[in-house]
Amino acid sequence: VLEKRRVTKTFKRYVDEKIVDELLSVEEEEGAEPRGKEVEIAVLFVDVRGFTTMSEMLTPSQVVQILNRYLTLIEHCIHENHGTLDKFIGDAAMAFWGAPQPQEDFIMNACKAALAMREGSDKLSEELMEKFGRTVSFGIGINVGEAVVGNIGSPDRMDYTAIGDTVNTAARLEANAPKRTIYLSEAVVKRLEGRIRVTPLDHLLHLKGKAQDQQIYILEEILE
Repeated sequence: VLEKRRVTKTFKRYVDEKIVDELLSVEEEEGAEPRGKEVEIAVLFVDVRGFTTMSEMLTPSQVVQILNRYLTLIEHCIHENHGTLDKFIGDAAMAFWGAPQPQEDFIMNACKAALAMREGSDKLSEELMEKFGRTVSFGIGINVGEAVVGNIGSPDRMDYTAIGDTVNTAARLEANAPKRTIYLSEAVVKRLEGRIRVTPLDHLLHLKGKAQDQQIYILEEILE
């Protein structure tokens, strides 16, 4: 029992706590096999804009120190707003809301996390400007829709993650978002109509993998 607790505690440093609990509950079900299920989720991707350029003038230890501060900020904003941190991808991250357990107001929680990231990034950027004369910031994309969530991979190596067009679109939104900008899909804006203030882009945006150009919105603030 003590060994299991120790392993579980260590595992939670690398995998989101809610995911660990979900995996353990599945494992304890007699005869249960890990599998994915289709659920509606809000997906957020965030990337540190300008970090690669800044890292060229820093020592490796400085790069790791600064990156860890940004990733800690991202993780904190996700957890404070009841999200599931899926993974870090270099200086980027993916998170989702609405799984492993159903969640009330999960789309709004994703938007709150994004705004908290932008605010926290501004404070960190001031420090970097004072120390190094350069600054970085976040580009963020949020989408909502159906996705397959669960254990994905081979029998020997699995990830608890979300896959599908909803996830891909969120990633494309983030890839196109300028620094300090939060891009929302039309699906998100429709679901939160009257609760957030947004600015529509003055042109349709082509997202890789999409047949039709998309109307995209910039999240300005939450009105509640």
